[in-house]
Amino acid sequence: MIELLKSNWFVVVIAIVILSFVTYFIFDMNRYNVSGKKADGQELLASAANDNISADEFYEEEAQFDSSLLYQMYKKAVINETVSDSKELEEKAKELESTIRSNFESQYGENYEVNLSQELANYGFEGEDACFDFCMTSVKEKQMNTEFVIKNFDTYKEAVEQRNPRTISIISISVTDPENISDEEQKKMDNVDKEIKEESFGKAATEFSEDTSTANNKGFYGYTDSTDVTSTTYSYYGTGLPNEVASQAQDLKKGETSDWISVTASSGSTMMYKVYVNETSLKKLLNSDNEDVRDSLVSAFLSANSTLEMESIESYASKLDITYKDENTKKKIENYISSQLKTEGDGEDE
Repeated sequence: MIELLKSNWFVVVIAIVILSFVTYFIFDMNRYNVSGKKADGQELLASAANDNISADEFYEEEAQFDSSLLYQMYKKAVINETVSDSKELEEKAKELESTIRSNFESQYGENYEVNLSQELANYGFEGEDACFDFCMTSVKEKQMNTEFVIKNFDTYKEAVEQRNPRTISIISISVTDPENISDEEQKKMDNVDKEIKEESFGKAATEFSEDTSTANNKGFYGYTDSTDVTSTTYSYYGTGLPNEVASQAQDLKKGETSDWISVTASSGSTMMYKVYVNETSLKKLLNSDNEDVRDSLVSAFLSANSTLEMESIESYASKLDITYKDENTKKKIENYISSQLKTEGDGEDE
């Protein structure tokens, strides 16, 4: 029996997830059902004052979502069969789970679990450990995508190169009025310029920068590309890289430092920035020792190449001995993958 389960792992996973999802789905839908009621010879799933929903109508509407859900379960099974659990991945998954729960709680309040469960169900994750399972699958997928990008670098690099990726360091000094810099403020800025000239940008950042998130790391900010120039994150939330700084960073070569850049936040406060370009080589960025840099670049590969994520899954799936619950399930998954690759591929050419 054990050997049978091992050889048919995919069928087992698909069957279990489908069963759990359908059980929840039937329960959820039947809360509003009119038991045993029919209209025009068809069984009703629900009834309202002026309308009825028949089983036939419902399943016809839901059919379009069926393939998507099946693919999510297929994807999850491929990921978890390809990448083994490890202590390092478990720690990353726990950290991600904590972040997700915190975000949902801040948005929905103390009863956020209901909303979180509904969202996770959309991806085929059910049960008490659904959130952790989702996070574990996510960190495994990130590892797979990174490996796939490294192996297929030349195939997908062009779209990312067009974004002019690089890593940068920053220094910031607060000022009251950028048009009328005070003597004290000018002295701070002069000290920065002198330290950069005589020592290094990193030493100047450590000693003088008022950006607490980067000063202790020699001013290192991390990854940026041309998409940050039009990003609204900083404008809306006052976090991330200001558009003016991102724009200047795009105009510099590796090893160059900008002039002072004035940035006024929505709150009215003004900071004077200097930006330095650390690295522009795409290969060196992808092989960086800094995990955040690698993750940001892989995310850029995924967003710049719309079919990459699915192609990555298919690449790993091709190495597995996959069997299906039945031919209909297989056909639905294959048709879904084919249609998505065609649709997304067409979108890239527009």
